[in-house]
Amino acid sequence: MRVKRPAELERLLGYQIQMVHLDFDSNARDVLAPFGLTPVRFTALLLIDANPGCDQTALGRALSVNRSSAMKLVNGLEQAGLVERRAGRDLRTNALHLTDEGVAAIAAVRERLTESETRLASRLDAHEQEVLQSLLAKLQRRRAARG
Repeated sequence: MRVKRPAELERLLGYQIQMVHLDFDSNARDVLAPFGLTPVRFTALLLIDANPGCDQTALGRALSVNRSSAMKLVNGLEQAGLVERRAGRDLRTNALHLTDEGVAAIAAVRERLTESETRLASRLDAHEQEVLQSLLAKLQRRRAARG
């Protein structure tokens, strides 16, 4: 038996975003799994690539995870040979850098993930996709301004 969704749910923006998120997240996990990556690990690689030398604390803040979770994440990426720790700005910090394997992983995944997301987003025409990107960016700016 199929469960009927009440109209109230269909009017809740958060619910609608969550339902779309589930599709995109599941899709991303399917694409990333053969590379031994998760969406969070891939996001971390992209952030380190864009911010070479960032420390674990800054990475954790960018990912909205606590210090312990950031440490576990970086440990996993380091054990996978994708990230290396180098001397940081002081004795208490490490600077994070991608290894050659990390750079290669980003290149291999980026194309497949982009193709996959393009298929999902094809329900919208080019203009609608542009408007959606703009609106999502606007919502994220509000979040970034808070914290």
